[in-house]
Amino acid sequence: MKRKFRFITAFICLMVLDIMAVFSTWFWVVNIIYIVFLFNAVWMFRKKYKNFNSNLYVFLGFSGLAFLARIFETTWYFNQGSLILLTVAYLALIIESVKHIEIKNASNYMLLYFTLIVGINAYLLGIHVFDMRVHLPSSLDYGIYIVYYINLLTLGVFGFIYYLNSYSKKAVFFVSLILALIFAEVLRDMGVFYLQDPSVEVTEGILRLAVALFAVLFFTTKEKKLRLINML
Repeated sequence: MKRKFRFITAFICLMVLDIMAVFSTWFWVVNIIYIVFLFNAVWMFRKKYKNFNSNLYVFLGFSGLAFLARIFETTWYFNQGSLILLTVAYLALIIESVKHIEIKNASNYMLLYFTLIVGINAYLLGIHVFDMRVHLPSSLDYGIYIVYYINLLTLGVFGFIYYLNSYSKKAVFFVSLILALIFAEVLRDMGVFYLQDPSVEVTEGILRLAVALFAVLFFTTKEKKLRLINML
């Protein structure tokens, strides 16, 4: 109970600090807050889970380096380098989710539903990436963004499959992580390329903290047996 109270207190304090940093245009502080909260969350759970999964360390390390690089994102190679580092971090999430997926025979209705959901999301992300082409200075930048968003879409597909397979608490944390992550990325691009508004940046910052929270909960929650094994 004490650990949970400290965790919630830390989340609220860092969220308030994040909002203050946005309105003060101290964006380097926003990136540091994410790093501090992510490592603090792992530190909070260290006694209960002494042996963390190796994929958590990969996600933790590359995410931390990515947001450390974003402190200097006015320089080209730091900005694009952060996307490459996050791509590796999200690959760790994909690998971890695959461990818990068991493909079963699916009905035609479920296959149709799955195809529609994935297709609609792929189309919307494709439009978003295509629209960013005019805002990027070179083909290399655009290529990095394409790879990054393909990786993000793949993460979403595996998260959706995992959720349909399990319906467990661990799966809920994972799909919540993905939703928060996708919305945070879209809001970041909105603030960078389209509209620089404090409300957009505040929302993105809160979603980033939610991503860190759900990521740690996902890695530290035990998986239960599948309940709806015939769905997918």
